[in-house]
Amino acid sequence: MKKSSLISFLLFLSVLFAGCDSNKNASAFPMGKKYWTPDDYETANEELTSLKYKNKELPNLDNTKTALVFKKIVDTNNFSIVANDNQLGLEHRKEFTSKLFDQYRQLVDAYEGTDRSDKYQYPLELVEIEKFGLALQVYYIGTSNQSIMKNADNPNAAEVVEIVRENKNIIIKNYNLYLELINYEDRFTDRALISYSEGLKDFFPKLIDNVAPDGNYSEMLVKIDNMLKKTKNNFIITQLQNIQNLIKGKTTATP
Repeated sequence: MKKSSLISFLLFLSVLFAGCDSNKNASAFPMGKKYWTPDDYETANEELTSLKYKNKELPNLDNTKTALVFKKIVDTNNFSIVANDNQLGLEHRKEFTSKLFDQYRQLVDAYEGTDRSDKYQYPLELVEIEKFGLALQVYYIGTSNQSIMKNADNPNAAEVVEIVRENKNIIIKNYNLYLELINYEDRFTDRALISYSEGLKDFFPKLIDNVAPDGNYSEMLVKIDNMLKKTKNNFIITQLQNIQNLIKGKTTATP
């Protein structure tokens, strides 16, 4: 084979394999879909895991080629469209959000890696995924509670009311895990910490006032007090104090 022909052949192979990778990524991250299903997330997580263990870059907000992919990953429409559609069966919506919650936890595993300086490799993306989880679990627990009450002989029975209440307290405990990220504040960038503080502002008041107004926030108050002693970020301090005051101002809050 002539040298020029060989070069042309190799260039052809290069383009061909690049096209194959592109098609693979397109199938792993279906950008054209209105919302992603748990199966879509499972496929995406498989691709993210593969990229991670090959030490390849994950979709992230700093890369213009993959920023839209990451934004799709954390798009809350992926669950709210289904969860809010009353034309769909309750059991279907419960199963959908439950499976999606499992996939969310795998997203955390993919993006929580650190470098040799103990800094998160994807600090902003990790925060955005955690905020995605804050929003998702409200629907996840909410549909579960609706199912419990619907299928109970007497939805007002003491044991049923207690189960529903305890499920809401599970959300509170899971939100406490978000607060614990402050323990690793030095692993985040300033930009990520601003986003984190926005999560405190956007989600915690809704939890306290609307999602679980009669919940037990005693553990959260202790957690906030401890985190106030640790954080050095003024944005976070402000939001923690606001949450603290909101809880203490509720007559149902446990001292």
